[in-house]
Amino acid sequence: MALLLTLAGCRHSGGTHAADTPASTANATATAITATAKEGAARMIVQQQHDEEIKRWDAWPIREGHSPERAWQGVLHLLRTVPRFADITPEIAGPALGMPGQSLPPPLRGYSARIHPDWALGWVLDERTVVPMLEVSVGHRPVPGSTYMDPAPVCDGPTDWAVLRPELEAMGFTLWAQWGALDYSSANDHYALSIDLLPSTQLNGRLCIKGITLQPMPQQVRP
Repeated sequence: MALLLTLAGCRHSGGTHAADTPASTANATATAITATAKEGAARMIVQQQHDEEIKRWDAWPIREGHSPERAWQGVLHLLRTVPRFADITPEIAGPALGMPGQSLPPPLRGYSARIHPDWALGWVLDERTVVPMLEVSVGHRPVPGSTYMDPAPVCDGPTDWAVLRPELEAMGFTLWAQWGALDYSSANDHYALSIDLLPSTQLNGRLCIKGITLQPMPQQVRP
């Protein structure tokens, strides 16, 4: 009797498994189709967003007269002449950086301009963060992913990392922290500083400045 029950149980289990297999396969297929459809829709959305960004970029007029070198020299000027971050205003930052004092929509305060077919330059004074910051940077035409773009067109003049670093060290920025091959930070008694670099293969590996961010020291909110 025990043997018969065992055999009956085996037959029952086998029958149940066989009956579930088509439904399980159908569910798995439907799930795979749904996932594929979602991935395809996500890719289309990303592509559409990229296409819109390119359209906005191409419609953005190129402004003559703005120089990244002037902007980096302007950062040095602010560090030398403005002892407190709290005293930096758009009216002070814009002329020092060689750009107008304000063009971004509120609540942002700053300016940006396309200065080359593939590059833009700008600055923003952001006081909405816990620690306020002034960021000056160049940016490339929108590209998908993290494609490297050679910064040679915006490496104008002699102001690259090899020249900028000694200038900063003369102002007390001597303890450098390196967060990556192209990311540095330092501080003196008044300012915390972050610098992003880009290597230029067209300029024999020269390290060009991509962006400089200033924050107040000690790290506290603006009074």
